[in-house]
Amino acid sequence: MNQWIIPLIALALITTLGYFQGRKKNRWISGWIARESEEALKPKDTTYTNFGGTIGYNFVYRMERPFREGKGTFTLLPRQSILYFPISLLIARHDRYYLNLFIQGKLLGEGHIVSSGYHRKARKTILGVESMESDEVFKNNRRYILFWKEKGMGDRLRKFLDRIAHEELLIHFCCYGENKTFFFYLKPEKGKLGEFFRSALPELKPFFSKGASDDE
Repeated sequence: MNQWIIPLIALALITTLGYFQGRKKNRWISGWIARESEEALKPKDTTYTNFGGTIGYNFVYRMERPFREGKGTFTLLPRQSILYFPISLLIARHDRYYLNLFIQGKLLGEGHIVSSGYHRKARKTILGVESMESDEVFKNNRRYILFWKEKGMGDRLRKFLDRIAHEELLIHFCCYGENKTFFFYLKPEKGKLGEFFRSALPELKPFFSKGASDDE
């Protein structure tokens, strides 16, 4: 018998088992991400569109005032591929959750909260970041960089970061007045994602232009 047959059979069995276990794990993760999101955001209607099998979903939430709609995506590590999974940990590092909340009304302007590890990438995506005011803030020994344009925005960003729960999930938050949108880029964790949004949603009210005032 060829000396390579047994190792090849073993590799095939391990790969197959890993495929089914990984798919099962990603389905479970998708389930609690959707459940915690819906429990916290309380949409009137939901639509999920799967892509890449168990890699992730696009979703659309029809929401109550002062929000109009939530559009987002969550992408999961390829746990079904035991050969590529270690590489993906080096490249992507974690599951990802993106949400745009479109609002009814007007926002004060543009402001960003960026985790220190995402700082360099964020600077490449924020239009006109060079001309913005900026500040460095620490919470629970984690470093965040704030960027803003309009007067009054800096203080709101600081208060928002101070009052939200599980800020360790936050990679990038943006209040974008031009598009009437709040943007969240998060690292989802079970039991924390819903609590994050339940704490964050009430703290969005000061970003509406009706409550605008100067920084202290």
